[in-house]
Amino acid sequence: MHPDTRSITLHMKEFGLNLLGRAIYDATFSEFCRPFVHASTVTLAAQAAEILIKAKIAEEHPLLIFSKLPSLSKAQDMLTISELFDHGKSYTYEELPNLLWATTGFRLDNLEEYRDFGVLRNKIMHFAVPNIDLADETLRFSINFMEPLLEKFWDITAIEYAEYFDETIIDDGYLKERLVNLNINISQRIFNILSRD
Repeated sequence: MHPDTRSITLHMKEFGLNLLGRAIYDATFSEFCRPFVHASTVTLAAQAAEILIKAKIAEEHPLLIFSKLPSLSKAQDMLTISELFDHGKSYTYEELPNLLWATTGFRLDNLEEYRDFGVLRNKIMHFAVPNIDLADETLRFSINFMEPLLEKFWDITAIEYAEYFDETIIDDGYLKERLVNLNINISQRIFNILSRD
């Protein structure tokens, strides 16, 4: 395996955190004039979840996230990132909970919440946008499911990544207000981030 394949994990982690931060940002400010902005928060958050779980699995070994690897007969010398991208196939959202458990021993809490959010994402991507408050669903998933997961995986939060798009999300209390209005229970850690001066 080419040494550059080790960089996959770091890239996936950083990209996933940025996607989740963007989903939180868009779900917090909920710009009604932008078409499908609420629906896109669901797709961003689900994609972030998939990438972040794969990043955790890839910490064990980057090839573990691939269900199909390039053929030896097609490879030049060492397996490269380029060959993985062109000829490999990674596991799907639905397969990740079992893969995470098998490779790391980590069982996802609230597995139904994870699966239900994936179903919601699939409805939006493949059929139509359901008539529910999708920004609220995204915030619930991000705070109730993803934030505890990120804390367990790496002791990090995606909330700080939402600040990259606009620091007022925390500084002016917009995210905290949205979470309170939705009756989303937040951990002491998140409360401290949202309450900083």
